[in-house]
Amino acid sequence: MTTIRILPEILSNQIAAGEVVQRPSSIVKELVENSIDAGATSISVEIEKGGKSLIRISDNGCGLSKDDALLSIERYATSKIFTKEDLFSISTMGFRGEALPSIASVSKFTLVTRTKKSDIGTKIDIVGGKIRDVSDAGAPVGTMVEVKNLFFNTPARKKFLKSDNTETSHIADMISGMALGNSHIQFRLFLNKNLTKNFSLSDDLFQRSINVLGKDVSKNLYKIEYADDFMDIKGFAVDPKVVRSSSSKIFLFVNNRLIYDRGLVSAIFQGYKGRLMKGKFPLAVLFIQIPFDQVDVNVHPSKREIKFFDHQRVYQAVAREIGKTLLKSQENFSESLKFKAIKTGSQDLYQGSTKEKVKDSFHKVEQPVFEWGIGSSLGHAQKEKSIEKKAESFQPSFCSFIEPNTLKILGQVMGTYILAESEAGLMMIDQHAAHERIVYESLKKRYLSLEVISQDLIVPEILEFNFKESDILFDISGDLAGLGIIIEPFGKNTFVIKSIPSIIDEKEVKPIIIEIIEKILKDKNDFSKENWLEEWLILMSCHSAVRANKSMNIKEMEKLLEDLEKCDNPMHCPHGRPTMITIQKAEMEKLFKRVV
Repeated sequence: MTTIRILPEILSNQIAAGEVVQRPSSIVKELVENSIDAGATSISVEIEKGGKSLIRISDNGCGLSKDDALLSIERYATSKIFTKEDLFSISTMGFRGEALPSIASVSKFTLVTRTKKSDIGTKIDIVGGKIRDVSDAGAPVGTMVEVKNLFFNTPARKKFLKSDNTETSHIADMISGMALGNSHIQFRLFLNKNLTKNFSLSDDLFQRSINVLGKDVSKNLYKIEYADDFMDIKGFAVDPKVVRSSSSKIFLFVNNRLIYDRGLVSAIFQGYKGRLMKGKFPLAVLFIQIPFDQVDVNVHPSKREIKFFDHQRVYQAVAREIGKTLLKSQENFSESLKFKAIKTGSQDLYQGSTKEKVKDSFHKVEQPVFEWGIGSSLGHAQKEKSIEKKAESFQPSFCSFIEPNTLKILGQVMGTYILAESEAGLMMIDQHAAHERIVYESLKKRYLSLEVISQDLIVPEILEFNFKESDILFDISGDLAGLGIIIEPFGKNTFVIKSIPSIIDEKEVKPIIIEIIEKILKDKNDFSKENWLEEWLILMSCHSAVRANKSMNIKEMEKLLEDLEKCDNPMHCPHGRPTMITIQKAEMEKLFKRVV
């Protein structure tokens, strides 16, 4: 039988370091947070080889006395909390008293500090958790912490570090985030002795947001301001035309602490719902002020994870305010979307001219003016991908606002895009995306008002499933009926489709149902009927909308834009793709070398 014994202090510190010191950026975070708590107005961060060989943090904070400096490297020594009650009302960045001893246990560590009251500073040298020297030192007021040869005594930890560039990138992102949350502090980042980032004291939150998020957001930042008796929310949401492929540009602060919370990220996505392409991430800066006793920051040693005591209230407020902010940014759109057709003197300007009989039922989604089955859905998707890939070399402006003017419809391009002229420049409207938005909103309104129109199938469609799939279909059959799709059992694990919405071609309904069931099976843990209904409406609108390569006449294009004008969100299709873009006049003049 093994004997239980107390671990040596150095070993226990190294174990603790495994939780606190995950990588060089973790060390930077802990040390910078100490500088913030010390009241620093200037913080310098010096990094060499991704932080593996050197991390040096210097600040002009209050500094430490000799006695406090020696206590700071002891485990659980802190000036931030004193009682167990303090754990539930933490207002400082640090509080655990673990960071410095944990860092010192896995590196060659030096601390130099001085207070205003002292004429001389204190220097402490530690190697692998053991104090090697304590001496007086000349030093400015503040604190300097130097970390060299990280994980030199724990090679197993060291081999898990990524490349220098990767670790440097994590550190740069960390500094950017902390600079964003503390605009009253100057931050300087030196990488391999070169000044890489400099956030000056003159920066306000708006300017810092641009510096961190990128210059392409300067004209696309929408201010968020909300307050009630429980919380304050402020920050910026970025226009959905500016997106990233990851969540790295979503910065969340709770009581000025940089955090990551999956629920908050989901709430932000909810606010952007219907405005983002699948797989794309929005950019946002969000500050939430909430009573300290309403949030638990003592969830993980990294202090990056938190727990709201009333998370639903917070999440709902965030989603609502972002949605309102984005909607407000488009409130002038409908009024400005006015147009007239050009009188060309010829009806052969484009294929599908007014020679064709105008079908006045275009806007009635129950009887779409366009035929079904023009190209397979796969072919349509491939064409869209091809168009998107070719467009990468030239980036026009996505319309977020159209100056009040008269749009002049010029015609149809490539059988897919409506071309129009405005005072802003040349406008291109994706006919499929635009019609998809129109149909989606029409279907949703009809569903909510119980006005869905169905038609009986002359020859009922038979569906056969396995037991799992059958159970799902039984579960959602009532919701399907609310959408106009009547499905009844037809023997063991067999069903018959008797009625479908008049907008859906009968050839489309079976594959759509199969696709939905497969998705529910795949994402069963995250399945909710609300989300499923939303996706169903999107699928229906996609399959019902006019396809690419379908000729339209002037009247049909006019009707399309009229109906788009009436939509709540005319700028994006239900998948989040833009419905229109504008090539600015200045951009065209540059292309033609009229201006430099």
